[in-house]
Amino acid sequence: MNITQTKENYFFMLGHLATDLCHGSLPIILAYMYQQGRLDSYASVALLMMANTILSAFVQPIAGGLADGKKPRPYLMSLGIFLAFFGVMFLGLIQNQVLLYALVCLNGIGSSLFHPIGGKMANVFGGTRLGKSMSIFSLGGNIGMALGPFYFTLFYMLLSLDATLMMCVPGILIIAVYLFKNRYYTIATLQNKKSIAKHGGEDSKEDIKGFVILLVVLFARSAAWATFVSFLALYFIHHLGVREEIATTLNGVVCLCGAIATYTGGTFSDRLGYNKLIIYATILSVPFIGLFTLTDNAFIACALLIPFSVCFFAAMSPTVVVGQKLLCKHVGMATGFTVGSSMSFGGIIAPIMGKLGDNYGIEYTMYAVAIFIILSALGSFCIPKVGKPKA
Repeated sequence: MNITQTKENYFFMLGHLATDLCHGSLPIILAYMYQQGRLDSYASVALLMMANTILSAFVQPIAGGLADGKKPRPYLMSLGIFLAFFGVMFLGLIQNQVLLYALVCLNGIGSSLFHPIGGKMANVFGGTRLGKSMSIFSLGGNIGMALGPFYFTLFYMLLSLDATLMMCVPGILIIAVYLFKNRYYTIATLQNKKSIAKHGGEDSKEDIKGFVILLVVLFARSAAWATFVSFLALYFIHHLGVREEIATTLNGVVCLCGAIATYTGGTFSDRLGYNKLIIYATILSVPFIGLFTLTDNAFIACALLIPFSVCFFAAMSPTVVVGQKLLCKHVGMATGFTVGSSMSFGGIIAPIMGKLGDNYGIEYTMYAVAIFIILSALGSFCIPKVGKPKA
């Protein structure tokens, strides 16, 4: 990957950051709304998270198809970022429940638009080092998810729930960059398509069955992650007795550790192999989440979050690369499913987990997370092996 390619992938990383900054702040915004009496149950929090992701399951394949179309559409990245921040920036100002659900749905649609085209552009500029390219792209999402809670909480201390208005600032800046470079990205996409048509070779055959197996594993990971981030802050507040201000920043700590793991995991997978990295990282995450659910000590629980998030996120970039190689003729579609639609599944599961917490106690939501992680670890052995890209 040459200097120009590396630079462009960092721009895609920033777009991913701006998009997921909004998504990463949403659980914290909802947690503060719950604390202030705007939401009356854990299930209400989970239903809003489901509303945020349910439409993505339908929009994501459409967005992936647009990304893979004959006509390049890099401008969809800008549209996705706009909808993502527009969907959260007014949450703190409204009381109407219909508008509340409409806005969180809009945020989900924006995210589902950005990910397929953003992932495709990262693939276009990835060259022979797809693991590193996707790790840079995924790093932006992890940083955004990590900074979202800190970013919102900082302004919440000054503006209360009106702080949601500040969620638009990073997105506006990166949209300006994307609009300026839109023509360059369009030309690069066309050149990449011609190169693939000329040198398709062995990578031109798709493995639909293998891709479905990958999705099943990602569904388990998604269910675990959506449940985890939706209820982590409330788990520390109501089960471990941690102060509200501290608990609401833990999502950010988890994602910050995960951001580092995403970059190193994706880069290392180019050498070790994508499948091996997925298996090793997922297996190693099992004991840490297991111990996390068994401890009643807040300090030990916090300490266990770090290795768990590192192991969980190390497998993130390689799964996207494997999906793109299994569905090599539809890279945008593959990215949409692996980055977007698979995560939507977690949003659909979250209300069930919220009901579980309401009926039996919030600790049972974390037991469910551990079960999903174990299932994904077992499923990782079934993912078809893919090779490294040729020069």
